[in-house]
Formats: sequence, structure tokens, C-alpha cells
Amino acid sequence: MTIPLYQQVALLSDFPEKGLKAGDVVTTVEFLQSPKAGVPNGYCVEAFNALGNTIAVFVVYEHDIELLTEHDVLSRRTLEAA
Repeated sequence: MTIPLYQQVALLSDFPEKGLKAGDVVTTVEFLQSPKAGVPNGYCVEAFNALGNTIAVFVVYEHDIELLTEHDVLSRRTLEAA
């Protein structure tokens, strides 16, 4: 499934090196087509803090993110130091 660029998505995995957890919301900024069969496609994603400042830009596999739905609720937590 291809997710549109600049779409807010939820992380499905923890990324402790970035201080981010499953459920955190990031934005897709680039689609990365897999160079060979059997390797999943990826996305470059950008994470923002509550004030809109970039806190991380990193690559995830497409199975590490999912689109937000009308049933999702955003919440607040403090970023853990990486």
C-alpha cells in the first residue's frame, strides 16, 4: 500500500534511538522504492514536537507505519532523551 506524501501516520514500532514510540505521529516526506524483491518499500518520515519543530528525520519500512483514522486520538507525552 502506498501512503501519500506529507501524510500524518502512526508509528507501529518503537524507535528508541530517536526517542519515539509506537503510536507517535510522524509525517511521510519521501517514498523509497525497494531496490530488490523481498525487501519492503520504505518512507523517509519527519517527526515534529508539539510546537512544530523538527525533532527527527529517519527512514522506516512501510510495515512500520499506518495511516491515521477517524477513531485515533492524539495525546501528549514528553520526548525521552535518545
